[in-house]
Amino acid sequence: MRTSYTRFRRSDAPMTAPESAGWSPPTPRQLPDLREHLADYLLTEPATLFAEASLRCGRGTLRPVAEPGLGARLLLADEHQRLSRAQLFYVTPDITRLVRQAAPSLRDHWDIQPQDIPAPTGFMLFAEPMAEYVREDGKRIDIVAVSWGGTELLSSDTGGLWVTFWSVTDFAAIKRLARSMGASAAEAELTAHQQNAELTWDNELYMPWGAKAASRAPAPGVRAIRPDQIGAAETTIGWLQTVHAGWIFCTPNTLTETAEEHLPRTQRVRAERAGYSAAPVRVVSVSRKTSSRSAHRGEPSGRTVGVRFPVAPFIRRQAYGPGRTLRRLTPVAGHWRGPVDAPIRITKKVNLVDKPPTRTSE
Repeated sequence: MRTSYTRFRRSDAPMTAPESAGWSPPTPRQLPDLREHLADYLLTEPATLFAEASLRCGRGTLRPVAEPGLGARLLLADEHQRLSRAQLFYVTPDITRLVRQAAPSLRDHWDIQPQDIPAPTGFMLFAEPMAEYVREDGKRIDIVAVSWGGTELLSSDTGGLWVTFWSVTDFAAIKRLARSMGASAAEAELTAHQQNAELTWDNELYMPWGAKAASRAPAPGVRAIRPDQIGAAETTIGWLQTVHAGWIFCTPNTLTETAEEHLPRTQRVRAERAGYSAAPVRVVSVSRKTSSRSAHRGEPSGRTVGVRFPVAPFIRRQAYGPGRTLRRLTPVAGHWRGPVDAPIRITKKVNLVDKPPTRTSE
């Protein structure tokens, strides 16, 4: 029996949830262990209780139409399957910054198909936060990882992709909460690491293949999910844009290179016996090769330009195939445009990361 779902907006995490902490990413070699620990944690009682409390508080973007205890178990078991089968990706700091700079150039153009993602099921960790938001209590929450794959809980005519966003677990905040409830320093330390993983499930969305629009929830309230639209919140649809850019940077291009970090044999055997994918970690970093085209990026392009100015990284529709009639999204590096000896023009650009809600009473 397929579970019925509704959709609602998540404005912040439950008040007992971990606060944001500084992000100290693991190395690519450590990523398989992090994934296994995270997946194992999803099947524990503390994870179930936390997810159940979140559902009772009306948190999240996708929520089963079931009592919170059952809904929590369904969500966690579904995510456990995705993490277990996931191809692992590690995005270096330089590429993370390029991805974030290039993401706005996508202009919410979706129509994402299965061949547009680097793996059917994946877990991508960013060495720097890929997104952030400010919780209602003023705490900054950093999104540092994303997982994706199929789901048994939702369906559409075309099939689709469940995308989960992960934030940093703030163990210091958890220990402070435990101490305030009477635990000793040693008890608080032990409890914090026994009942939490390195990352916290922050939010999620559902993306039917080929969907060209998103059904956002601008205000709290229950709405039915449309099978032909992306089911997301105001924040998560922007995060999907960054993830989409990350997928594009993982495809063959002149800006990045992908190396494979193989697991040691003993670790690979242990992972396979535990039911986890033991494929090498794909490490996405800046390419050391410079194409002749990028080397001449600042030369004349047929358009008269009287000044020299920087162009931020962006993503364009590159022609390819027979007669160059097909198009694919391709990342373009940041570069200087205009004559080498022309005056330099630098314009000021402000990116608003998050805007706190206005108070009508003030």
